[in-house]
Amino acid sequence: SQAKGACYSGMPTINNGFTAWGATAGWQPHFYKERTYTYTTNATKMHGAHELRFGFDMVRYHMDQWQPEVSGGPRGNISFSGDVTGAAGYTANYLNTYATYLMGYTTTMQKGVQLFQYTNREWQFGGYARDRWQVTNKLTVNLGLRYEYFPLIMRKDRGIERWDPATNLVYMGGIGDNPKNVGITTSKKLFAPRVGFAYRITENTVLRSGYGITYDPMPFSRPLRGLYPSTIGSTFVSSTPYTWIGTLDQGIPAIGVPDTSTGVIALPPTVDMGPRSAWAGEIKRGYIQSWNFTLERKLPGDLVTTLGYVGTQTVHQLIDRDINAAPPGGGPAGRPLAATQGRRIAALMWDGSVSGNYHALQLALNRQFSKGLLLKGAYTYSKAINVTDEDGWTGAPMWNWDPVVNRNRATAGYNRGQMFTLGYVYELPFGPGKTLAAEGVLGHLLRGWQTNGTFSTYSGTPFTITASGTALNAPGNSQTADQVKERVEILGNIGANTSWFDPLAFRQPTGVRFGSTGRNIMTGPGIVNLDMSLFRTFKLGERFSMEFKAECFNISNTPKFSNPSGNVASMSLNSDGSIRTLNNYSSITSTLGGLSTPSERQFRFGLRLAF
Repeated sequence: SQAKGACYSGMPTINNGFTAWGATAGWQPHFYKERTYTYTTNATKMHGAHELRFGFDMVRYHMDQWQPEVSGGPRGNISFSGDVTGAAGYTANYLNTYATYLMGYTTTMQKGVQLFQYTNREWQFGGYARDRWQVTNKLTVNLGLRYEYFPLIMRKDRGIERWDPATNLVYMGGIGDNPKNVGITTSKKLFAPRVGFAYRITENTVLRSGYGITYDPMPFSRPLRGLYPSTIGSTFVSSTPYTWIGTLDQGIPAIGVPDTSTGVIALPPTVDMGPRSAWAGEIKRGYIQSWNFTLERKLPGDLVTTLGYVGTQTVHQLIDRDINAAPPGGGPAGRPLAATQGRRIAALMWDGSVSGNYHALQLALNRQFSKGLLLKGAYTYSKAINVTDEDGWTGAPMWNWDPVVNRNRATAGYNRGQMFTLGYVYELPFGPGKTLAAEGVLGHLLRGWQTNGTFSTYSGTPFTITASGTALNAPGNSQTADQVKERVEILGNIGANTSWFDPLAFRQPTGVRFGSTGRNIMTGPGIVNLDMSLFRTFKLGERFSMEFKAECFNISNTPKFSNPSGNVASMSLNSDGSIRTLNNYSSITSTLGGLSTPSERQFRFGLRLAF
């Protein structure tokens, strides 16, 4: 950390109601040195109607990092609440936040410090046996069993860390009298059976089905890499929404560095575990049960169609859970650990404690390359349900207070209910051996050209209608809007301060209670895209050839819009209930980007010389 002292210098992130400014990339700078060592071997034996296969793989991870990205990062984060310049019963907006900033009254300050280099070391082992059994000339059965073992991660020179919420003590593995695992264990019973069959009903019809279990192979070095005191992430918050903790000129308070010689440290009330800790006992590594049932049929014209049902069930998905979440009206002082430890910030514990599922009807149409044409098409009608969309750096769910924690289970944030894609490769029918312009100058010019393309259309992804949580005053939980109209009309307008959905279908909740809506109740705009290319290879003698390619992405120049802003608290109403200002609530103001989903038409031309 002393060698990285200059990395703490610079301006912190300032959140003043408008676009954040300063060193906003709190996860930078970072210094990574990561290595992965792998070994895999397989053996196959044929014995009569049986094809037996065995395999073993081994992975060793080394992760050495400097990256104090917790709690605003090494330069810190300073925020200002609009409630300081508001009043009880009034929904503050960005102008109130800016006014608080002009007065210099800070309400939340954060900073991350790294005391030790992250030096994570981790093994993963797996082995399997499989029998592919040709029972009859119509029936094939696959039987398999895989075994996984994931030893607990360790540091290069010591063990892992663990926080005990009951005693507020952090135990450093391998220091003093502490065992290296500090009471954390991993399972040695991770068996994963797989079974499947294929039955040929007729010459052109095949029935397939299968079931299997797959354990989540995520390296724990990611979520457990920088636990306290390796990383010291401090958060200072005001006691109520209407008060402040200091002034801007005072800056972020100094972060204390603990004495680690005994391996047992009390966790300061403003410091998190970086940001999570595992419980003592066995970590429940998540697994996925998968099953499918498909019918495949060969059609005229070299076409093959497949109709199937696919389902999965995620068990023991790993998530963060804030065990220090307050009830409605509790405020920071109402957090459970505030009275005993003075802890008014989140206390994240990490374990495999939730589930999710996926169900899909899938239809595929394929044509192998024949007579100059290849086709691959697929349609999926599906739904994914979960509690959170991640398993390694989840952030807490929307609701952590025990009586309402089940509200988190809803449509997954990445769910697209309907998806259709169609791709093709086509040799243009010109030139020698083709049906058109087989001879002559025209045939010479047009021969050898090929085109390919992909058309896709997807329904939108879900989003949540949020609201101000000031009146709710339940840290560790989120607030959502009340739905006041039975049906939410989709208006379809695009642009700043225009509504994509009916903004008056929702209201800011009144009183100290949660809003009536849940997580991901709305669905945003879908995507339509067509990519095409044209290419040909020219022979330049015996040794040389030149390939020309012209590509167009999003050939129809169809925009791909992001989801609309869903914070109902941004909207201001007149006394008669009409809209005074939207402040971009219900508005779509941006598009998706990146090479995979370009929102604008793009052309690309290329030449490649081969010899």
